Amino acid sequence: LGGYGKTSRLARVVAVEHRARVMGAPVGLDSHLKSPRRCTDLLFLIFYAAFWVTMLALGGYGIKNGNPAALVLGTDYQGVMCDEGNNTGLGKRYFLNVAEVAYAVNALGSTISSTSVTSVDYNLRDAKSICLADCPTMTNTASGISWVCNYPESVEGHPNSPTYTRQDWIDANYDYFADLTAAEKTSSYEWKGPCYPVLYETISTFNTCQYFGTGADDAWTYFKSQTNAVDVFGGTALDEIAPQISSAVEGFLGGDSPLAQIERYIDDFQVGWKVLVLAGVVAPIVLSVLYLLILRYFTGFFAYLILFSVNALAIVVTIYFALKAGLIGSDVITSYTSKVSGSASTAITNFADPAESNIAALKIITYCMIAVTVILFLFTLMMLRRVKVAVGVIKVSVGAFGKIPSLIFFPLVPTVMMILLGVYWLVTMIFLFSSGEMKMQSCTMDAGAPPMLFCKDTTNSDTCHCGYATTWDRNLQGALLFYVFGFLWSSQWIIAMCYLVVACVFTQYYFLGGNYNAVKNSPVLSAMKKMTFYHTGTAAVGSFFVSILQFVRLVMAFILRRLKKLGKDSKIMKYGAYYIQYCLWYLQKIIEWINRRAYIMTSIEGTSFCTSAWNALALMVKNVLAVAAVGIIGDIMLVLGKVSIALGSGTIAFLILDNENFVYGDEKVSSPLFIVIVVGLFAFCIASVFMSIVELGIDTVLLCYCKDSEDHGGVPANAPPALIKALNLAKKVKRAKIEEAKQRADRSAQ
Repeated sequence: LGGYGKTSRLARVVAVEHRARVMGAPVGLDSHLKSPRRCTDLLFLIFYAAFWVTMLALGGYGIKNGNPAALVLGTDYQGVMCDEGNNTGLGKRYFLNVAEVAYAVNALGSTISSTSVTSVDYNLRDAKSICLADCPTMTNTASGISWVCNYPESVEGHPNSPTYTRQDWIDANYDYFADLTAAEKTSSYEWKGPCYPVLYETISTFNTCQYFGTGADDAWTYFKSQTNAVDVFGGTALDEIAPQISSAVEGFLGGDSPLAQIERYIDDFQVGWKVLVLAGVVAPIVLSVLYLLILRYFTGFFAYLILFSVNALAIVVTIYFALKAGLIGSDVITSYTSKVSGSASTAITNFADPAESNIAALKIITYCMIAVTVILFLFTLMMLRRVKVAVGVIKVSVGAFGKIPSLIFFPLVPTVMMILLGVYWLVTMIFLFSSGEMKMQSCTMDAGAPPMLFCKDTTNSDTCHCGYATTWDRNLQGALLFYVFGFLWSSQWIIAMCYLVVACVFTQYYFLGGNYNAVKNSPVLSAMKKMTFYHTGTAAVGSFFVSILQFVRLVMAFILRRLKKLGKDSKIMKYGAYYIQYCLWYLQKIIEWINRRAYIMTSIEGTSFCTSAWNALALMVKNVLAVAAVGIIGDIMLVLGKVSIALGSGTIAFLILDNENFVYGDEKVSSPLFIVIVVGLFAFCIASVFMSIVELGIDTVLLCYCKDSEDHGGVPANAPPALIKALNLAKKVKRAKIEEAKQRADRSAQ
């Protein structure tokens, strides 16, 4: 049995070396493993592969059956899409009857209708629309008015029919009012067609003619002077109704964004793009590298400064509340300050006077602050020894960038993957979304309300009906939800794989004692091969849990938005939904925190997701003080780095834009502040990418240190020199390595 055990151990070592060669990694990269690395979470990997097969099938279905033009081009009242079929060449949707649009926003007077829009099922999609080649032009004269008439084939008994074609209609600017019979002219003056007055200018916005301007007052006066003409606005001036109908069409197109302001911002970026590149891309990269250098050489100073500052701040706040509560007299303070300056003593006396109200509450707050300050001070004393661990871990993590410079460029890999995923998903999602069926909608068919209110023949279902819209059956709705979840899971899987790769790089760097030859060993490529080959399933497990919570939060937000739009969001329901949203967000953050540690343990031990998560939590509980010290100090340093880099880049952008060329010259920008804000956001994102790698490196080195110490009786035998020096463990590590070498020699001899 003893001989069999020795042979088995030797076989495991040989297997590890063979697999390392197969994966393109140098021998010894996984020498810290107790058994050969194996593929993990295979069942979930199969499930993820089947999931993507379904995603590809749905994408293919969407490409085959979808029509993205349906999302851009509108339909006419017959349900035919603009610029397709009989409407080829007519790509602009135009709402014929401005009275219907006015009714949709409840702007009509009592002259034409006594039915309130709030009492019927009716909206702008049911208003009559046709397709035109270009938006019509308004004529504002006291002797005439512009008309837009329905398709010529829709008019029975037209004087020029059937020789009057659509092309003739287009050439006449869609106006054949002069050729109508007396009865048809009368119905047109009654807003029942076939021709309708043009009272507002329109401009194409997302292929729909959008109303703008104050209206054709002179033409409107002429219209009302005609026999049988109906004043649908009840005496209200056109310029009063214009904002309402303009907002209605803009809202129908998908939003109320100030387009003019966006255009100015776009123009600013066209002028100041050099500033964006220099201050928003180059500057944050340079500042991030400089900050990493500062961390590498001044980590100890920052660590102790943070501890001192936190305790000092707690003491100052406690003294302030004690002064306000009257527990400490101002004479105690002024007795010291008067020796320095009389004016300072007077100022502090005024500032430190007790409050006149809420004394009891202030005393309670003071006692609580005293307790917090004492606990914080004791916790600091307990962590002093662990601060050395934090300093060493951070130094090793930052120092890895010097030995492995390819880590700096690694974020480009997930960025490209995210872009490819986003482009594929967006394109196929558009096709899938547009594969619904165009159907007539249901609305209130009442003689006192649209659409029947504006129908010449209310019995003709071909011309008097509700509007058309794209509908999705339950299967397609389920497919769309599945596709949304697919994007969330796939994006989280990419992030998980990046975590595994980076954790693997830092793991190998640690267990090789920081002697990683970046050029020879290609650590990032080696880690990518290893993690992709062995642990793709593990990434699928962790990313699945996160994406589930993201999806539930997204559904909750959608439901809340719909309830708010329908006016059914009571305060109890709203606050309850916000509470659930917060709980889900917090749970997601906890799972993400556990996932990161699980990925690190997978890179260290080669175990499955659940095993790695459990081992990571157990290891962290055993070393809770060291974990707390590293977490607190590391997080504060990284947050300070992100904020400093963002502020520094924003300052650089502001100084550049303060130049005369951007203030008075040809390159003048309308809003320098907006560019500075965008630069700051860009800089913060770039700094976050750098700091996220450092943060993951810190967590990985910390768990490697804890695992290494656990395996070698409390001595990190494989730790890099920077960590050993910070902990003053050179002699112990040397003895541990000598002992380990003897054991290896004995095993080799046997």
